[in-house]
Amino acid sequence: MKPIILILQCLYLFVLLAGSAHGQKADTLSLIADRGFAGGVSLKGTNSVNVATGKSLYPFKKQSGAPLWSLAEWESKYPLSQDRLKQTEGVSIYRDRGKMISFQRLEKDCLVRLEVEASAEYSAPRKPGQGWPHLLLEQSFPEKVRFAELKNLWLEFSGRLVAGEMKMKAEEFNQGLHAAQFQLFLVVQDLNPNSAGYRDYLWFGVPFYDYRFRESEVYAAKDVGKDDATGKFIYSLASRDFMNGSFHDREWKTIHKDLYPEIRKALTLARARGYLTQSADADLAISGMNIGWEVPGTFDVSFEFKGFDIRAVKQ
Repeated sequence: MKPIILILQCLYLFVLLAGSAHGQKADTLSLIADRGFAGGVSLKGTNSVNVATGKSLYPFKKQSGAPLWSLAEWESKYPLSQDRLKQTEGVSIYRDRGKMISFQRLEKDCLVRLEVEASAEYSAPRKPGQGWPHLLLEQSFPEKVRFAELKNLWLEFSGRLVAGEMKMKAEEFNQGLHAAQFQLFLVVQDLNPNSAGYRDYLWFGVPFYDYRFRESEVYAAKDVGKDDATGKFIYSLASRDFMNGSFHDREWKTIHKDLYPEIRKALTLARARGYLTQSADADLAISGMNIGWEVPGTFDVSFEFKGFDIRAVKQ
């Protein structure tokens, strides 16, 4: 009899552990879809008023479905296109006079490099109110996790600054006007159709690199600076809030950071300043992201990254 009881106890323990592991897996969700860029990248174009070109980049092979990624090249003079594809040593490269983006397949995701040659984009140093070149990979998350359901929101990221060179004269540089920034922004948005704040949102930023500062401080303000600015609240972390050291060292650095408590701080501050006051936590979701360069100054810059993911852990 005892062997039978022992077997039953072992079976019960196995089922219990399997169920627990299954539950843990079910409660953790990778928000980033197509981390290997197998489905391609749709091109949004160079004007944020007209956001669809109907064209795409396919760094590996053309697919039948619509890409889950998109690429914004706002204010660039030189739009990228599929016919610029060059492949060498397993790397797919798209380059024009002002920009470059490349993709290299890895085991679980992709090594991506983004470059902006603003020296080709600007004929003179940028002036107040003038737009600036962007090179942003964007994604609207297929599954938009409700903020009220979250326990953790893990950022996974490995990156390296490849190049960062100012191409204007020292006397022309205005720190309040000219910059080169590589950053991640998450969109925290009201997606409840019955909410008075439906579709309202804030930008939550992770500033990986800013030419002007080895270490960035918290930035919290209205999105302004150009005619098509969104006017929404931006909250960007201080670099010490999510990493040790600086990408200015041009070395590989890996980040593993729970963004959930930081987003809660951002929401509290946003509401205190009059933003998202008609949206409850239950109305909000993490709806999408963009990552890449904004270069409001004459800088030639390059950054590469891999292992990028946003993992939501539900309560």
